Amino acid sequence: MAGKSTRITVDLGNPALVKEVRIAAVEQGRSVRDIVVEALTLWLAGTALHDKKAGQTAIEKETSADKDYLTMMETLNRYRGGEGK
Repeated sequence: MAGKSTRITVDLGNPALVKEVRIAAVEQGRSVRDIVVEALTLWLAGTALHDKKAGQTAIEKETSADKDYLTMMETLNRYRGGEGK
């Protein structure tokens, strides 16, 4: 990405999640930044597709959010070398 980088600060509210992301980064030889950017990109892509559907109920939207979370966690597990676990 060209130009000045953009920084954000996020309180994840879960020290165990932060630890898992850091471990995944070390195990995969990647930066935490790379993992977070990829996870957010995947999540946003799923959300954009979801939002294009017409007439969704609140339950359907919640189900989609759950799927987005599961996809993100599966991606994290792949980075940690635990695919299929």
